[in-house]
Amino acid sequence: MSQPIILTTQRYGEHEESATLDMLHCEPLITRTRAHQFTIRPHRHSGLSQVFYLQKGSGEANLDGETTTVKAPCVMLISSMCIHDFVWTEDVAGTVLSISNVLLDELQKRNNSEQLVIQSTLIMDVSTQRPQLESMLELIQYEYNQPQVEGRSQALSSLLQLLAIWLERNAAQRYLSGSSKDKKSDYLSRFSALINRDFAQQRKVQSYAQELGITAPYLNSLCQQLVGNSALHLIHQRLLLEAKRHLIYTVLSVSEIAYALGFNDPAYFTRFFKRLCEQTPKQFRTQALSEQDT
Repeated sequence: MSQPIILTTQRYGEHEESATLDMLHCEPLITRTRAHQFTIRPHRHSGLSQVFYLQKGSGEANLDGETTTVKAPCVMLISSMCIHDFVWTEDVAGTVLSISNVLLDELQKRNNSEQLVIQSTLIMDVSTQRPQLESMLELIQYEYNQPQVEGRSQALSSLLQLLAIWLERNAAQRYLSGSSKDKKSDYLSRFSALINRDFAQQRKVQSYAQELGITAPYLNSLCQQLVGNSALHLIHQRLLLEAKRHLIYTVLSVSEIAYALGFNDPAYFTRFFKRLCEQTPKQFRTQALSEQDT
């Protein structure tokens, strides 16, 4: 029997190219669950971790091959590249946060920690701490729904840090560990973290592989196996994402953005951007800003 295809997506049901440029996504649990008839097929996420708050209902969760029944109220954390699927009851309710590894890396540095609980795969009972958790998630949802409000990014970052601290304090209540991630997924997660750290240095695949202690062909092979793209493609996509953020959220010129991202020649940056995006940087900025105004 053939093995099921494991989707590697930004958020379930969406292609990576359509993912938001925000580093955090917040939505009611029922939104995607109902759209997929309460059954979420096996998949994993490259470049993000997730926080599920199950406020009502129950379901069966399969996390990296370990199946368990989850009942409200609980928090389920899913780390980057953890294979997971769910079958939910129709009365399910709650909140889902999808958090970019870029934002989590910044949070990790701020907390001076090697790894945050929020970056793990585990399930936590929250019966005794429910009001505090729901208050934090309500504030995150409120700020997330205010895209034009000044200070939104800073507010979301601060609220996420508060949530991360809350999770650290309550981690002793966890009853499922995510220690079963295979070696290939671990390499990919580390590679993703290195790209997030060094994308502007224009490092070669060989350089990343050497730091990981593996060969460049093996790094390419596992990237193809796990995400369906080459290691170089992942590096380029991270550069492209940062370029898009600069074009939308800053007033830097195209040349200034090119230099900030490690390009010595702005003309080459423009060709690079157009090859991946099918638009020049100026065309992308004009379209993005016009869409914001509508």
